[in-house]
Amino acid sequence: MPDRPPGQPSLFAPPAGREATAPAAIFARVALDLPLRREFSYAVAPGEPRPQPGCRVRVPFGSRRRVGVVVGLDPHPPDGVAPARIRPVERLLDREPLLTPALLRLARQIADDTFCSWGQALAAMLPAALRRDRPRRTVTVVELVAEPGAEERRALADRFPKQEKALAWLRQAGGPVEVRDFCGRTGLSRSPLESLARKGWVRFGRRRQFFDPFRDAPAPDVPPRLTPRQEACVAELCAALDARRHADFLLHGITGSGKTEVYLRALERCLEQGRGAIVLVPEIALTPQTVARFRARAGRVAVLHSGLTDAERHDQWLALRHGRLRVVVGARSALFAPVPDLGLIVVDEEHETSFKQDSTPRYHAREVALARAELEGAVCVLGSATPSLEAWAEARAGRIRLLELPERVAGGSLPRVHVVDMRQEKADRAHWLVVSEPLRRSLEQALARGERGILFLNRRGFSPAWHCRACGGSVHCPSCDVSLTYHRWRRKAVCHSCLQEQPAPTACPKCAGPLHLVGVGTERAEDTLRRLFPQARIARMDRDTMVRREDYEQVLGDFAAGRYDLLLGTQMVAKGLDFPEVTVVGVLDADTSLHQGDFRDAERCFDLICQVSGRAGRSHRGGEVVVQTWLPDHPAIRAAARHDFAGFAAAELRERAAFLYPPAGVAVRVRLEDPDPARAEAAAVRAAEELKAAAGDSLLLLGPNADRIEKLRGRYRQQILLKARSAADLRPCLPLLYDLCQRPGVTVERL
Repeated sequence: MPDRPPGQPSLFAPPAGREATAPAAIFARVALDLPLRREFSYAVAPGEPRPQPGCRVRVPFGSRRRVGVVVGLDPHPPDGVAPARIRPVERLLDREPLLTPALLRLARQIADDTFCSWGQALAAMLPAALRRDRPRRTVTVVELVAEPGAEERRALADRFPKQEKALAWLRQAGGPVEVRDFCGRTGLSRSPLESLARKGWVRFGRRRQFFDPFRDAPAPDVPPRLTPRQEACVAELCAALDARRHADFLLHGITGSGKTEVYLRALERCLEQGRGAIVLVPEIALTPQTVARFRARAGRVAVLHSGLTDAERHDQWLALRHGRLRVVVGARSALFAPVPDLGLIVVDEEHETSFKQDSTPRYHAREVALARAELEGAVCVLGSATPSLEAWAEARAGRIRLLELPERVAGGSLPRVHVVDMRQEKADRAHWLVVSEPLRRSLEQALARGERGILFLNRRGFSPAWHCRACGGSVHCPSCDVSLTYHRWRRKAVCHSCLQEQPAPTACPKCAGPLHLVGVGTERAEDTLRRLFPQARIARMDRDTMVRREDYEQVLGDFAAGRYDLLLGTQMVAKGLDFPEVTVVGVLDADTSLHQGDFRDAERCFDLICQVSGRAGRSHRGGEVVVQTWLPDHPAIRAAARHDFAGFAAAELRERAAFLYPPAGVAVRVRLEDPDPARAEAAAVRAAEELKAAAGDSLLLLGPNADRIEKLRGRYRQQILLKARSAADLRPCLPLLYDLCQRPGVTVERL
């Protein structure tokens, strides 16, 4: 990132003498990043710089120092508190507010909706570097500088497997890696790196410069001519932008219908008006090609995603705050970027589960985008080929304007879908569990014509479980109620919940009998495909092979250039890929998302099949999708095979209404955790009794009962489910729910 323009003050410089000062003592209300639903008062002495709401301050809290956000100023101390008892603000960290009044109000709304504190919601809006007293402007990196000899490598393998793993990872990285990123991705601590550094094989350093992973992304061609349907959608969005009033839209367009081009035209109109924009895309779809398309129209664009270091994210955030950039493209957290004069928010693939935050605050980006657009008088566009039932219900009720793109821009129809009943497949074929005979024939014919295929399996590893035929036992994680997954290339049994690893078992832990692998993961599928199609060039994309963002870009680039024939992967291959030469798509196991114990399972199954199917037939060649399932009559699979979103949505909404699930009702889950199972159960029983007393007859209370994964990371989990017809019916319980979320081991989440 370029440095700050000459003469422009830093937001973070110590306050100068010309700052507005307090003529008399005032009291700042400060929100802290703590699970306490209250603000704390601190004194600002006469003559000290007066903080404004939205500024950060350093304050004492108990025996520690914390950074909080000022949310208000009062001329008097809280009732009943003597001024002398109020501790002073130690330091004002910002000359001017980091967060606007609209963002302060949005954070308050998030806190109320997600059962967390105002301070926790505000902390989620700030880059990690700004949650500290001073932004950390450099990062510690580590790189491989020498290779051990053959004898040393054998010693590492025998005595120091963690050091061996660290070396292998750094070798694959091919350059300096941030230490925090290394630890997060490998599950290792810093200790193996320090041991390797003492041996002279790796070296630590500091890095300051901003690295933009998308700076070399190629710009696309001249904007295409719009179809009549696209023109109609663009006209409606531009009219709303010209009115400079808040408006919400749902853009429902089938895969390949040109939704992104509609976003781009709306973005151009927004920039012509001198306003800013936020474009949210799922993290998995945030590719250089995606960013390049927006940069070609909008010029310099900020990019925010989880792959950035703290310093990089901080630089991008500041560029937006200072007005040097007006557009941000990013994943979920980009929604809180300080875009000046916000005019447009786009949430692409709004149905994506990655838009839901799974840690405090547990917000959904779709709902927060609608709320921010309303607060700032902006236009919000939700886009999807398979809209969430929440957005669809709002559109059908007229609360969101529905725009539709029912045709592909390249012409042609959606690919035909062939559902294969795996119960009818012959088990005498070695490959039957992975590749059915219809899929094998389709791939064989496509490869013979010089075409390509994409194969989707949403399960990593070689096999997801072991089974002992002698006693019926299996191999579970010692810390979780989860089967261990076999990763053959590492010879490890891995828990995909807590990431613990152990050597692959050689016998049943209960009876010492032989173990048999059960089920198929991407490693096993790749092995089968290589045996079936020995001449085909096959690439696998999952979290085990895509260690760095550059790996993802390299494989996609090679596939686009024709250097691979078959692309196998998890959800990485299901979203946003557009390769005209792909004529066959195989869904190797359509049932995986149907067994998650969630009322949205059918919706997610339908979405995945439709999204993966959309990768096929994007040219005059047409396409075919083969869906392998053990449940061929399931309504979600049958509807996806017909590309019938409206029919699926209508049936699913009727079922949700019958059982009071969103969007027909409001559902809240209270989860209680404890290392001791008896204490967890007792706490859940007490909480359920309190909730019953508070709710009366206005709510339906289910539980307590054990969570679907009863034990996770060494803690036993119980849950209580509350269901109501409306948010108003939930009000009698709100004080208790806010109290519960402040208790240790308790989380409260709106589903």
